[in-house]
Amino acid sequence: MDAIFIRHGKAGDRDPARWPDDDLRPLTREGAAEMKAVCRALRRLGVTFEFLVTSPLLRARQTAEVVAAAYDWKEPPQEADVLGHDCTGPNVVKLLARFPPDATVALVGHEPALSRLVAQFIGRSGDAAIELKKGGVAGVEWEGPAALGTGTLSFVLKPGQLRKLSRSKP
Repeated sequence: MDAIFIRHGKAGDRDPARWPDDDLRPLTREGAAEMKAVCRALRRLGVTFEFLVTSPLLRARQTAEVVAAAYDWKEPPQEADVLGHDCTGPNVVKLLARFPPDATVALVGHEPALSRLVAQFIGRSGDAAIELKKGGVAGVEWEGPAALGTGTLSFVLKPGQLRKLSRSKP
């Protein structure tokens, strides 16, 4: 199994007057545009997946929609509560177990949960220094089913690196 961890793009600033429910805070136009560039770069790098799953929070759902459009996805991204407020390693292991063991699953979520997940998946202590900026992407591979402490980090890409790659000539 492989997992691609995608942190949502830039969202509006926390503002209880504008968004009393922070779960409804949206991507900014800049965040959506940057995610399109991130996706162009991922495609150039050959990053593919068979399943796309997102947190139910609006900014993650909107990011997943950008990803789906960039990959000409035919169906809406799946939503999973465990990628939102209940994002823990054991919960995500259970989520990944629903997919074929040879699948690549893209997961769209939030910080600090995604960096913590990647660290838990690649190291037994779970204290690897991983940080996903908004629009950042990390890949983890397993020889078999996903499990804590048994994955191999295949890449960590910062959004700035991906944006530069999306503008460079092949």
